[in-house]
Amino acid sequence: MDTITKIKQRILLMRTTLCAMGTILALLIQTAQGAPASGHNMQAAYRLQTFDIPNDLKLEVSGLAQLPDGKIGIAIRKGEIWIADQTSQPESTRYHRFASGLHEPLGLAFEQGAFYTVQRTELTRIRDGNADGTADIYETVAKGWGVTGNYHEYAYGPKFDPAGDAWITLNIGIGKGVQPQDNAWRGWSIKVSPDGTWQPMSGGFRSPSGIGVHPTGDVFATDQQGNWFPTCPLMHLRKGVFHGHTDALEHCKRPKATFHQEGTIPKNLTVVEAAKQIPSYALPALWFPYRRMGMSATDILWDTTEGRFGPFAGQAFVGEFTMSMILRVYLEKIDGVYQGACFRFFEGLQCGALRLAWSQDAGLIIGQTNRGWNSLGHRSYGMQKLSWTGKTPFEILKVQALHEGFRIVFTHPIHAAHPVTPESFRGESYTYHYHASYGSEKVGLEDIDLHSISVSEDRRSVELHLERLREGYVYDLDLSGIRSEQNEPLLHSSASYTLNRIPSPEHRH
Repeated sequence: MDTITKIKQRILLMRTTLCAMGTILALLIQTAQGAPASGHNMQAAYRLQTFDIPNDLKLEVSGLAQLPDGKIGIAIRKGEIWIADQTSQPESTRYHRFASGLHEPLGLAFEQGAFYTVQRTELTRIRDGNADGTADIYETVAKGWGVTGNYHEYAYGPKFDPAGDAWITLNIGIGKGVQPQDNAWRGWSIKVSPDGTWQPMSGGFRSPSGIGVHPTGDVFATDQQGNWFPTCPLMHLRKGVFHGHTDALEHCKRPKATFHQEGTIPKNLTVVEAAKQIPSYALPALWFPYRRMGMSATDILWDTTEGRFGPFAGQAFVGEFTMSMILRVYLEKIDGVYQGACFRFFEGLQCGALRLAWSQDAGLIIGQTNRGWNSLGHRSYGMQKLSWTGKTPFEILKVQALHEGFRIVFTHPIHAAHPVTPESFRGESYTYHYHASYGSEKVGLEDIDLHSISVSEDRRSVELHLERLREGYVYDLDLSGIRSEQNEPLLHSSASYTLNRIPSPEHRH
């Protein structure tokens, strides 16, 4: 090995080490500064159980799928699928290996009696043909996207929409100096029809780890802060949309491309300006402000339990890898465009949350791994379950956009003896840079200027009327001055709303 190669390797090692140290230091600083954590009220409302796993089973969960009989299918990173026999009593769950020999599956679904998972190079259907409890049929459903062989090049999914189509997301091409076909459709979403034919749908991802299907059938994905992504987004996937990462634009020249970008990308823009100047670029449904709402968003799971998991039916839960927690999302549609608010939900998991699924008894199954990266907690992998105890915590239920501000709805009435004044609320609005640099600080920062406040008769909601609103901006709200009828503070007093569209005066929720 020559001297120049050795120097390059040492520089790469130093950069990796410094990055890891920076992440740990940031987390320690945040903890020291009193970052919100799940206190006794949340633990009274939600019971956290840890699955007992045999010592010789490294359950680095990379995919979860509920089975019709209540069992849970578990894909693990080393290329296997295991089945947990039950989830009602995590401390006594038993496991057996169903399939093996897969190439880093990063998702799992169960449809019409078969498992589906995405390996690096294909979407695979896996079945037990002779009913002996072990897979014996591995069928290629779809293939043909580019693979360079780089260790950091991933394919995620699938998630099935109501039409029976399977959605897959590919991260950007990592390998350099490869043939164009080896890099095909990296950074794009792909929709696979039941007959195995597929088409690219949208492009511009960095590493879209999580995919989720809204109760209406719309498909969403999360991505990771980095180049072209100022912080983690939640994106609405649909045909012909550019999500922001420019490495995906090279595939616009391919015959199946659903959008085209002429010329070069303008420089020195905010994301709001980019959405106006780049024809196919669409702002995400919401941004997860960095550290305030996590650092590495993963899986998306809508609450379809009809109230069996608490008061958040119809909202989404999102895994958070680095900070080992679960986030909550409320979305609404204004003029056909998704936008909404995100909240912290449950913190203190044993490891990074990568995959989510519902158990048969409406518990939230959380598949975990740190895969060698940094995440809070005392484990490197595992699985936990959150169950609602029946006690509703005092939380912000949702934030809704109004023509002149926001309506904030709570899970319990607020205290009548505590006057609601402008001092009860703090907040700021801002946007981000759109650039090739890693992440972005807040730009265009302004304090929220309240014009007036009104409280509903049932004291379950408050309307904040602002002096002005800015489309495309994030609004961070701090409601730490609010108390419940029992004089309790909000368990999580922060909300972040991404305002893509200002509702008309006639808009009704």
